[in-house]
Amino acid sequence: MTNRKPHKLSWLLIFLIIFLSTCSSSTANPIPNPSVDFTAIAATNTASEAKTESAPTTSITVTAEITPTAYLPVVNRPSEKFLGVYLQQYWTTDNVDQYMSQADQQTGKKHTSVGWFIDLQNIAFTDRQTEINTNNFYRQLDALWNKGYISFVNLGSTYEASAWDVGDNCPIAFSLNQIITGECDSAIQKMADLYYQWLALGGGRRAMIAPLQEMNGVWISYGEEPNTSEEYKIAYRHILDIFTQRGITRDQIWWVFAPNAYNDPGDYAREFENYYPGDNVVDIVGFSSYNYGYCPQINPDWWTWERYPKIFEPYVVRMQAMAPSKPIIIAETASSAFFGVDGNGNPIHNPGKMNEWLVETYDYLAKRDGVIGVFYFSFKSFGVLDGCEIEINPGGQMLSGYTTAASNAVYQYLTANQLSELIR
Repeated sequence: MTNRKPHKLSWLLIFLIIFLSTCSSSTANPIPNPSVDFTAIAATNTASEAKTESAPTTSITVTAEITPTAYLPVVNRPSEKFLGVYLQQYWTTDNVDQYMSQADQQTGKKHTSVGWFIDLQNIAFTDRQTEINTNNFYRQLDALWNKGYISFVNLGSTYEASAWDVGDNCPIAFSLNQIITGECDSAIQKMADLYYQWLALGGGRRAMIAPLQEMNGVWISYGEEPNTSEEYKIAYRHILDIFTQRGITRDQIWWVFAPNAYNDPGDYAREFENYYPGDNVVDIVGFSSYNYGYCPQINPDWWTWERYPKIFEPYVVRMQAMAPSKPIIIAETASSAFFGVDGNGNPIHNPGKMNEWLVETYDYLAKRDGVIGVFYFSFKSFGVLDGCEIEINPGGQMLSGYTTAASNAVYQYLTANQLSELIR
């Protein structure tokens, strides 16, 4: 039999047939309207998960899981992603060694980034804290960097003054308009100067900074009315302008847009898309989203076990529609260890379900196109999270679910240069 090579036109026809058949097999559809109420999209649960001990009034809605949807331009699935973590520490050289080394060792993998919080009213940004090596901002940046960790700094604001938050250079519980009109300039300038001095130490130093994180939340001072999304965008750009004026270039910092994922149904003005300040001033987009489960501190009417089809996938889809060229991080997440209720209606402490949640969630994120990293919020107590048992290392012992989740080969320790390759 004679072997014949197909004509070029034949190859083209074959390619078109394969392409069209592949496209038609997808069950996912882009969501054109970012105001869709995603609270109606519930997680898939097995029948055993839907049953709890003597809990006839508590159930979990079961619907089909969502197939990830990609938007053009296509953001390819990174071959490597990073692990980030929040631990309830003020970071110094000594406790970075103690706590992060322990967390890495028990995880079986080094974390790339450590998230932490600081307010514009912090004493670090006033004239009262003049010693640079003990400055609350500079010291944490340097302590973490020297041990191989990239800082993810959430730059917020506070309601009330304390020993650390004195408000000299920025009003307490300020409005976004006060940032815009310059009332916080001295604090922002001090922060930028400290960052510039830290950069001057060399070694390719770099950090992620999220100005006024969760800005669309009603629970946060700069998210309350009369603050608006338009004011947020101007305030965000004002902060960046000051950093630029102080000599910090865009290749020396990663600016992060980090809203809360959820907004109350019908409150369309608080959808995070309305706050997005623009591709030209954002390097990374991310969001906060939690599984509160059956946390005893949460209103029983809200008790439900929420998984990735509800608390991650819809928001990833929306972020890809909002900023298709930007990499996505999960800026904050955690799961409660309480699942279901007993015969008396009391939440059941069930670390096994939390372990399952961790494995499933990190597996989903490892496979999800466009997502480059995830930060787990491992605080023992923090506002509404008090009593939810969300720590991945309770009592200093890492949960097996987190260790298994992190063992996925996609999660790797990344240097700043390697991370730049994912973000550019």
